[in-house]
Amino acid sequence: MGILVMLIGLFTTTITAAQGPFYRIAKNAAKFAAQNAWNTINKDCTKATTFVQIVGDAVDNAAKDIGTKFRGRSAEDFGHGYIDGLMEILDKAVQKCTGKCQMLGTANGKWSAKMFCSVAKAIRKTPTFTVRLVNINDTVCGIPYKMGCESEFVSTATAECPAYTRGKNQAKFTKFYRAADGGSCSYNPTASPSPAVSPKAAPASPASPPPAAAPSPAAGG
Repeated sequence: MGILVMLIGLFTTTITAAQGPFYRIAKNAAKFAAQNAWNTINKDCTKATTFVQIVGDAVDNAAKDIGTKFRGRSAEDFGHGYIDGLMEILDKAVQKCTGKCQMLGTANGKWSAKMFCSVAKAIRKTPTFTVRLVNINDTVCGIPYKMGCESEFVSTATAECPAYTRGKNQAKFTKFYRAADGGSCSYNPTASPSPAVSPKAAPASPASPPPAAAPSPAAGG
């Protein structure tokens, strides 16, 4: 989160820079470069934090060089334009991914809660989430996903099967969905289900003996 806050702060300080021709040239160049980087990782929101780091490094490179390697008013305008171009694409990508990931988390929360209630009613007690996941605290996608999921899970479950979410069942209920506990609202794009246990191969049956050859007819006299 710190990188994103830093970049947004830097963006707000550069938008007041003079927008001359060199500013516009640099901004366009940076927008194409950043958009190309985002396209190259397939606009994958699960990799948006990596994209933030890529843009952050590019901003650092430009900021370090302005006034040192490249000096003068034209260089300053060019550098500010470059940074603003990077930030414009980053801002759009982050906003889109945040909304998308929260929406998908909300969907998981609703569907998981309905399944929770179905199981609870079938066994007549609060079920346990037995397969624990490793939650990844990803800034751009993971946190919005978790927040959407947990909020919707609680809302749906308390409406559809309240008896299994309250009182003595509350702690067990909370542990079922909480991402921090590895519950059903955990965010982990790299997790894969445990491989199914293959049944043991049946022992090979012994080879059947070849059929006995029919006796040859006796030769005529």
